[in-house]
Amino acid sequence: MPLMTNVLHILVADYVPIANKGEEAIMRGIEDMLSDSRPVALGLFGNVAEVTQQGDITIFPKDWIFRVEGNADLSGWSRILVQAVIALELRLGIYSRLKNFTQAGDAKCRALQDFFDRAEYVLVGHDGVFCVESCGIIHLAKKHGKRTGILGASTGIGAGRFYKAALYRRALEESDFCVFRERHSCESMKQVCRDPEKLIVGPDPAFAMDPVSSDEATEILGQYEPYCRARYASRPVVAVTVLEKGRVYAGFRPDLQGQEKRLAHARYVATVLDTLIIKSGAFVVFLPHSVEDDGSDIAAAQHVTEQMEAKPNDAMTLEEDCGPRLLKGIIGACDFVVGERTHSLIGSVSVGTPFVALTNRRDTRTHGIIGEMCRCEHQIVDMDVTDEGAAAQRALELLESRASIRESLSQVNQALSKQLRQIARLVRNVPESCPGR
Repeated sequence: MPLMTNVLHILVADYVPIANKGEEAIMRGIEDMLSDSRPVALGLFGNVAEVTQQGDITIFPKDWIFRVEGNADLSGWSRILVQAVIALELRLGIYSRLKNFTQAGDAKCRALQDFFDRAEYVLVGHDGVFCVESCGIIHLAKKHGKRTGILGASTGIGAGRFYKAALYRRALEESDFCVFRERHSCESMKQVCRDPEKLIVGPDPAFAMDPVSSDEATEILGQYEPYCRARYASRPVVAVTVLEKGRVYAGFRPDLQGQEKRLAHARYVATVLDTLIIKSGAFVVFLPHSVEDDGSDIAAAQHVTEQMEAKPNDAMTLEEDCGPRLLKGIIGACDFVVGERTHSLIGSVSVGTPFVALTNRRDTRTHGIIGEMCRCEHQIVDMDVTDEGAAAQRALELLESRASIRESLSQVNQALSKQLRQIARLVRNVPESCPGR
């Protein structure tokens, strides 16, 4: 990797499955927040066998560093035991795999060591990620003089307090910044922090990601004849994100499993969309916010369309692998969003597109970010306590009120933009007295 002195190297020392476009949106938001007009090289960890380059993103094998994070084979007591062992090692000053960040580590990890050496920022805790290994990374980064801390976390101390508390306390003390994307997680971490005022709640970095231009988004949509016909007929275009994994799906009818749950979920969403089509003449566009092999949104969209009464010219699915900037631009080109993916809702707020969020009461992420921070609680439908008929009626009411919702989202965005600028200054250690930075 040739040395380019003007390039800003940012190491996001987490497992980041960027096939999920919400994950990549966070990375792009970090890039836009911190770049200061410089070209950026992003480093992160993924499920790859060797160092992989995707544009300006370098993906390192997660197994070089992590034993717990990103390890789907660990669950229950086995996961707790491994975390407890790592926590004990770190408290004793044993870095184990974390040494691979430095020249003291395995020679096969030289590319990672070079990136770490050049990194101006070492960030941990994006999205729902923060673990005992994150604490060791902060400690190591601090020892090597890096600007380091937590940016955009949505994880509290949770279970395992007996082995986590001391380690988390030290990590919070050593962090140059501690930014959580919703209040629930922040309050949880304050329980073990000696300086709780240091911990702040701020917008998810994905709010800061710039979308493609409206012309580019419209040009992409214009390649699809059903969309063009819908626009010609002045039908409201509704973007939809559906899923079959994660906390939103887990909280839907927890009494059901497997095929029975999948069918019930598809019928629920289909009822909402059919109502919008029949009563408002809407045209539906399914967006693929995740194209991971395990739980692709494209497959989830197919299951919903199979249950819809709509005709073929009432709906379409974007099946290409769209980048997060394009998806955000497309959301901006639509009239309304029906979203289960949190980052599609973040995109909706960012570009001022009215929406209804479908989730459940246990989803503190959507309620904390979209409901509390964005002041859009009235646009959230908890599917665990709302039947599909009532959900469909609520979605229809919001669609018909989209003009007033756009106005309120404009005010929300002004407040979020100010917060993002303040957080960028905090991370970059730029005083408020420095204008224009």
